Amino acid sequence: MTTTANQRPDFSGKWTLNLQASRLSPIVAPTVRSGVLQIEHIEPRFKGHLTIVFEGGPVESRFELLSDGREVVARDARGQQITSSLRWDGDALEAGWRIEGAGFEMTISFRYELQDKGRGLRTAEQLRGGGRDQDNLWFFERS
Repeated sequence: MTTTANQRPDFSGKWTLNLQASRLSPIVAPTVRSGVLQIEHIEPRFKGHLTIVFEGGPVESRFELLSDGREVVARDARGQQITSSLRWDGDALEAGWRIEGAGFEMTISFRYELQDKGRGLRTAEQLRGGGRDQDNLWFFERS
């Protein structure tokens, strides 16, 4: 999908995980059963709700970021500092989180790219720290 400088891709929609097309790390792959990603994208606001169902049950993640690249710092209920940002890289959106606490640091990044004329969504995840280093390519199809 191509766009001009004034027109950005719209990632909005309900996306269902295509597990067979995804390439998941050895830690994750054997336990994933299904997944759904709901995105509400009204530029510059990007709001996501991800539910991945694992062998042991679902794990949910919710976030809302602005695509201006600015870092936002907040604290969670455990007192950990979370720094997040979202920026455009061509037609892709790159999201990043840095989580820091007492003796703990983790970084998580996602790159969102529409594929197949907007019928597919590729999300490249990189997680580092907390003893959970992994790289995952999640492929979703528009529901």
